[in-house]
Amino acid sequence: MYCFANGRQEGQAAPHELKNQDLKAKLEEKERKHFQKAKGISFEEERKRDMELLEAAPPDEGGGGSSRALIPNARDADDVDADISSGDSSDDDDDDSDDEAELKAELERIRAERAAEAERRAAEEEAKRQEAIRSEVLGGNPLMQGAGDVDFGVKRRWDEDVVFKNQTRGEVKAARRFINDTVRSDFHKKFLERYIR
Repeated sequence: MYCFANGRQEGQAAPHELKNQDLKAKLEEKERKHFQKAKGISFEEERKRDMELLEAAPPDEGGGGSSRALIPNARDADDVDADISSGDSSDDDDDDSDDEAELKAELERIRAERAAEAERRAAEEEAKRQEAIRSEVLGGNPLMQGAGDVDFGVKRRWDEDVVFKNQTRGEVKAARRFINDTVRSDFHKKFLERYIR
């Protein structure tokens, strides 16, 4: 008996085959063909224009800051990059730098814990998903389900749903007798009772 579903064979888009393919290049090729058909514009020209727009910086920032130009005011909630007023003495600056170093170390520790927790949760979810798939595959096979308590008996007859079933059940049939003598037969007796009396 087979307990597991078959895996994909060579040439059936197996996962290791998909890893080796350059899906991004395939997508770009399809997009290029589509744009050539639809607009008459080549994909490369449009891509160059997009890259120029991305690399172009606003005049107040100088030049070349593509990530700053795209997201000027983005700040992460976990980052401790806030400006600290440094109008105090040099001892305060040392204390501030020590505190800042401790805060950064604490922040890195918290980030590492969160990443480890996320990986653990992802591993648990994947294990649950794999177990659910496995139990579904095993439970979905009718040959593997309850081999000991299977009842192959017919529960009802094939003609249970016939329209004219059991119509004569209430009538009592008289027992027919066969008598070889015509004078003593039931028919002759009924005839005599009806017409002679």
